[in-house]
Amino acid sequence: MNADRILSQISVRQGGVVRRDQARASGLTDSQIEQRIRDGRWTRVGKFGYRTIDMDDPTDRVRAAIASLPDAVVSHESAAAFHAVPRIPQGEAAVLVHSRTTRDFPGVVVHRCHDLAEGHVTEVAGLPVTTIPRTAVDLAAVLSRAHLAAVVDELLAAKLASVDELQSVLTDVARRGKPGVSKMRHVLETRGPGPEGGTQLERLGTRVLIDRGLPEPRYEFAVPWDAQQRFDAAYPGQRLAIEWDSRRWHLLPDAFARDRERDRMAILHGWRVLRFTWQDLIERPEQVVETVRRVLEMSASPR
Repeated sequence: MNADRILSQISVRQGGVVRRDQARASGLTDSQIEQRIRDGRWTRVGKFGYRTIDMDDPTDRVRAAIASLPDAVVSHESAAAFHAVPRIPQGEAAVLVHSRTTRDFPGVVVHRCHDLAEGHVTEVAGLPVTTIPRTAVDLAAVLSRAHLAAVVDELLAAKLASVDELQSVLTDVARRGKPGVSKMRHVLETRGPGPEGGTQLERLGTRVLIDRGLPEPRYEFAVPWDAQQRFDAAYPGQRLAIEWDSRRWHLLPDAFARDRERDRMAILHGWRVLRFTWQDLIERPEQVVETVRRVLEMSASPR
């Protein structure tokens, strides 16, 4: 197989580029490489790379950058695309390199850092890619707080990452002045403790209870008379269940009817069910806590 055919196959795998060492290894001399540049077949990319095929898809550009830049890793929006992270649109191609690397790459955003630990990198589609927790922490620097919170909630709900995993990466990279650190710290502080993978409403409810001195409830507690159903939270010893009512879900007629049927069954089995909304938690948190506290005390009192 001749050198150009070998390099064409390499170039396709690498997003349209080859390195000088690959060209030499395939049998080309330096003068033959320069001739391909002069006659327009190849275009110089960076210090030691050459574009041999025009491939303009963001994924191709990422592959080309990984092949050309030393120890580059797919990161930020590109890593989110590789991991199919929800709520992150396909943006500019992006890679992460060590801060000592000064080279750029056409069509690719090159982020620099010195805190990329071995555990922050995985392999996806044959490329080194930042892990989902590291990707989320990196994205904190470029997303608004509201957008970041929505992304984190999606990751937790889909069990693609946990609060502990995100916190671990944040601890690894946190330093004064690092973009996104305070933003991610705030998002995580409002999402734990609580049910892993729970909704933002469920985690807020749990935090309201615990921060005001109530014991931590059991999460996703199986309904004693119907193991196929779950209470959002429960204090089984006191036969108290708590449901965090999402307006969107509980305005659906079928869901509303099922909830009321379950409430009636709870009474028949000696349980109390308290329902609270997002508005309750935001506008009347003390009232929520006092209601739960009083019902717990009533349940503990001899009848």
